[in-house]
Amino acid sequence: MTRHRRTSRTLGEARRFIERGRTAERVGSAGEALGWYDRALASLMHSEPSNDLADVLRWKGTVHCECGDTAEADRLYRQSADIAHTVGYALGNAHALNCRGIVAERRGDLDLAEQLYREAEEAAGRAGDIRLSAMVERNLGVVASIRGQHDVALQRFGGSLRKAEEIDDHDGQCRSLNNIAMVYMAQRRYQDAEAAFSVALDLARDRGDQVVECVCRINRSEAMLAADRLSEAERECKLALAIADRRGDRLRRAESLKLLAGIARRQDRFDDGEAMLREAFDLTDAGEDVLLAAELRRQMAEMFRARRQSTEASQFYREAQDLFRQSGAVRLAAEIDDSLRSLFVPPVTAPPPPPA
Repeated sequence: MTRHRRTSRTLGEARRFIERGRTAERVGSAGEALGWYDRALASLMHSEPSNDLADVLRWKGTVHCECGDTAEADRLYRQSADIAHTVGYALGNAHALNCRGIVAERRGDLDLAEQLYREAEEAAGRAGDIRLSAMVERNLGVVASIRGQHDVALQRFGGSLRKAEEIDDHDGQCRSLNNIAMVYMAQRRYQDAEAAFSVALDLARDRGDQVVECVCRINRSEAMLAADRLSEAERECKLALAIADRRGDRLRRAESLKLLAGIARRQDRFDDGEAMLREAFDLTDAGEDVLLAAELRRQMAEMFRARRQSTEASQFYREAQDLFRQSGAVRLAAEIDDSLRSLFVPPVTAPPPPPA
């Protein structure tokens, strides 16, 4: 058998593994997807560097990223970028820039994230790849949203949604609608948010996308909680938690526990809520997901506040505020100032009745 025929057979085998991995990834089977990608990598590693190798490394990184293993995702994204640069794979390099932006954003370095996204945006434009362009525009919207620039964020998410609709990209539509709903949440437009989450959820379920379904359920649960519909919020959040557990998704398990703890606090089940938050802390590396770590600490502060333990509440509020500032979430950091000021304000009591 000639070397060319061996290479062709190996490449065909690797692409079959890749296709199975992509299918498993889409339906939320993270472990299965990683297994297929590893088999593809085992075949491709014996060949010259290629576009396929750069893609598989990036896709494997995204499975790790979606499950909360940011450090491993970053390692794989950098390997993918190196391969793409070596073989002159411009679109692969653009995708790697976008993925590395996601890592920087999660770690709280919004300036670096924005820089990487803008480089990816330019590269996607040169390549004429509308799907990647929509992804990058959506990610730039997330950066604006974290910074509290809601009008800019909605403009970005709307642009991303239109591009996704143009090419019938249901994944992009789901994610854009979810992001639009999150801005509505920040603006306290809870009914608008829940409506957008519902459309995104229907799209995700229609295509069997458990990753996006889990995200949408978590966020819709938060909208229900904000509307004081505790039973519905708890039911929705437990559905998300079940998906996260099936996938081995530590990130979404931690996010689900955060919300369930908030529900427990509203029901005066303080011990249950604290236990959930402690578990979520264990699942989350504060250096790898700064915003989630900050939100967990704010929830713990609220838990101690409800227990009238002001000193402990103040400690967690300040830890949350430091992390919000680190991540560039200035609006959320300012909200902590309000919480701290009100924490030590004595309650207003009615004056004693006048003597008879």
